[in-house]
Amino acid sequence: MRPLCTAIAAMALLGLAACAKEPEYLDTEPGDPFAVAPRCTSGALRNPNESEGPEMMPGHACNSCHEEENAASGEGDAPIFGFAGTVFPTGHEPDNCIASGSVGAQVIVTDAMGKVHTAEVNATGNFLFEDTIVYPYRAKVVFQGRERQMELKQTSGDCNSCHTAAGASEAPGRIVLP
Repeated sequence: MRPLCTAIAAMALLGLAACAKEPEYLDTEPGDPFAVAPRCTSGALRNPNESEGPEMMPGHACNSCHEEENAASGEGDAPIFGFAGTVFPTGHEPDNCIASGSVGAQVIVTDAMGKVHTAEVNATGNFLFEDTIVYPYRAKVVFQGRERQMELKQTSGDCNSCHTAAGASEAPGRIVLP
């Protein structure tokens, strides 16, 4: 049953991509992960109907979804993270794409008090940090001795709300490996 669901989801994504406005990829350097056309690098999509947990729904805005779920259920059992998101190999990966090549990366956040918080990237590319942090913070991704640091301090821990496939609020696209 799951291969059929994955195939249907892939066809739906391809259909949506054909109707979407083509992003501009000019003025980029060779090897720039944001210069790559949108695609699911791993070729594997996670079914959004699978069980809840740390590997659920890569690419989606974690805290926004959890806040909506808590409001709808009235239970408040979906955690709101200090920071959470997904690390991808390229800058325009679709929602639900499994970013398995990101395992071993770390997201390191230094909060306004100078305290360093580290989150490990899991098998779908997701990372999360459950404790409270003091905003604004600085963030970087560290992987195999390389690092990619955000230029600006941030005031939201819902990383995928800006780091979408197309990019929002001045983000160039996804959070990507260095």
